[in-house]
Amino acid sequence: MLSTEQWVPEHVIVEQLHHVVEDAIDSIAKATALSSREVMQILEEVDMTKFRRATEDAFKKISIATDLNSEEIADILTERKLASLDDVVYRLHEKSKADRKNLAS
Repeated sequence: MLSTEQWVPEHVIVEQLHHVVEDAIDSIAKATALSSREVMQILEEVDMTKFRRATEDAFKKISIATDLNSEEIADILTERKLASLDDVVYRLHEKSKADRKNLAS
């Protein structure tokens, strides 16, 4: 049996959890430039395990094709919010060429 010093009311626990979850969602929102509501919608609609696996596979394929690392690929993919696929491909290719040229020097 818990003493009165150890007992925490349920509403206090829920309030603390609320703040933790809110901070977590806000940190995702800041990192992605999305609103907290948009982050919540994504989390509700997307199987994050499958998304993570698909993202890792996609980055691996791009890395093999370009010799770029994940950070370089992510930078290019997120550099311009409304970039077309052609623009992304062009920038990946240019970065890959520049890196290869630097290695050859």
